[in-house]
Amino acid sequence: MHPQMSAPPTLPSESDDMTNRHIKSLERIYELTSGLMNVENVNALLTRICESVREIYGFDLVHISMLDDKSQVFSQHAMAGYSEADRKELDASPKAFAHDEIISDLREDCKLSRATYFVPVEKQNGKPEEFVLVRDPDAARKPRPSPDSWHELDLLYFALMTRSGNLIGYMQVDYPQSGRLPSLQSVREMELFANLAAVAIENHNMYRRVSDLFQENELKTTRIQKILDLLRSVLRVDDLDIVLQKVSDSMALTFGFRKTGVSIFTKGSNRVTVHALTGYTEEEEQAVRSSMILRSVVLSDFKEVFRVTKTGYFVPGEKQGSGSDFVFIETPDKARQARKSPDSWHELDLLYFGLYDRDGNILGYIQLDYPEDGKIPTKESMEMMEAYASIAGIAVENSSMFKEAEDAKTQVKMYLDLLTHDVGNLVNPVNAYLEVVMGTTELSPIQHRYLSSAQEAARSITHLVRNVRRSAQMLETSGGELVPTSLTKSIRQTAADSRSAYVSKKIDIDLVLPEHEVYVMADSFLDEVLYNLLTNAIKYDEHDEIIVDVELSTVDFEGRKHAKVVVADRGIGIPDEFKDKVFTRDFRKLVRPDRPILQKSRGAGMGLVLVKTLVERYGGKVWVENRVYDDSSRGSMFCFILPLP
Repeated sequence: MHPQMSAPPTLPSESDDMTNRHIKSLERIYELTSGLMNVENVNALLTRICESVREIYGFDLVHISMLDDKSQVFSQHAMAGYSEADRKELDASPKAFAHDEIISDLREDCKLSRATYFVPVEKQNGKPEEFVLVRDPDAARKPRPSPDSWHELDLLYFALMTRSGNLIGYMQVDYPQSGRLPSLQSVREMELFANLAAVAIENHNMYRRVSDLFQENELKTTRIQKILDLLRSVLRVDDLDIVLQKVSDSMALTFGFRKTGVSIFTKGSNRVTVHALTGYTEEEEQAVRSSMILRSVVLSDFKEVFRVTKTGYFVPGEKQGSGSDFVFIETPDKARQARKSPDSWHELDLLYFGLYDRDGNILGYIQLDYPEDGKIPTKESMEMMEAYASIAGIAVENSSMFKEAEDAKTQVKMYLDLLTHDVGNLVNPVNAYLEVVMGTTELSPIQHRYLSSAQEAARSITHLVRNVRRSAQMLETSGGELVPTSLTKSIRQTAADSRSAYVSKKIDIDLVLPEHEVYVMADSFLDEVLYNLLTNAIKYDEHDEIIVDVELSTVDFEGRKHAKVVVADRGIGIPDEFKDKVFTRDFRKLVRPDRPILQKSRGAGMGLVLVKTLVERYGGKVWVENRVYDDSSRGSMFCFILPLP
């Protein structure tokens, strides 16, 4: 008979070693994030996660299973603590890991958090002999010895979810070495490792899907180039409206639609805000933007009967009535006519693609209208459109994430973890595209140019990741010791690094340095000051030949000797009224019509903030001047001074 107690146990709230273990778990998560970039060998990272959970939280057995979409069975992809005999027993019991079998355990009355489920023996209906890997069958038939003890048939799952809310696997822990139920704090910490595994699996699945997708013919090259261009903007975390406009423009051009648009749901409201439109006249655009578009009305079209892809919905005109409530109809007379043929586009047809965040919450949508060939797009084309929608969804989520992260210095580890996930989700497809195209396609000259552009984008990605990581490291090591550091050597090294970062550009960095070495009180982050100033000078100079002058000298300032560095460029310049804000993130929040320089911004807005933070950390000062005294449009001079030892 199945063991029963009067009531199932509850997990204790904390444990004695909570603080030390919490610190160790954060350190281990921080170490494991680097493995997210290796999307091909996901099993290695999942195994490290299992081993970490087993080591830190004292469970004998930990395994991670991934869902096979075709067989709908969860297969073990990573294990820690299992013997060879254990593995064979698991392999011999595939039915125990069927999708429906696992889902039956992930029920609301056993849910501890968003992704954690504790199924005590008291809530189970199965017989002990139906379980796999039961160490002590006799103990399995007995009641729980005490409320806080672990029972032989207890189950503790961590569901692994995609950003759109789909189950892709689970992590399970069993047999705590203490023989006791884990604390709620331990469960919450283990959930962080499970989230890391979910991102790794989703990255891996994305890599596989992209690899399959781009083993196509030369006709797909234009689409690849457009996606790479959008990814480059997203990875730099460009201005949200700029990225969404690129998405709208690219989809219109790539898929042959005369009108496209990207709209975002207004937080805390039923209103919809139109962020990007393509193909509309000025009068049409004004009419669309001034219309009252309601979230509830749009979502009423997102019905299962209209679903054509995972996030795409096609609503035929026959289901729209007269179309009198439409915001825009190009040719009203055609709206009253019947569809010419089953595959022809009707005036009242609607094609949407939802934009979702990692938790599956809908953020907005992309709408495409009026295909140039007058035909309903194919299933294959709509699946490709969905990829663009995913990029737009990531852009929206990234924009929100950066805004929130700016006020969260005390949570820098979590900030870096989340950002690394998102950057990893974007970098991996770029690498996959390049590998697939280069490995399977005989390249034409224009294709070679596209790939060269992608290689340059990868360097921009590296630059962004470098800034983010170094910023977080700098915050974590604030108050560290400053030592005499060669500024001369740093200038030479970063000049070489900056040239290497933009190999496709013709760059002349003219160094004017004293004959003797100049030392300042700094640390290992000194290179970041010069690297960011030099790469900014290169990025914002649109000349065929880029010239940057760097001069190092010594000056007196407030009764003390200082080293002074001047980085002069011939780029687009900074208007005088913005010079006092250029080293702050507020610079990117200014209204775009009032900040012409930022309309060409190509970065995340972090570089100069990092420069100012570091210079002030070293006891110095940084500012910007016009290269030509009375003309801000002819380039800038970024200057900083640092005290000598």
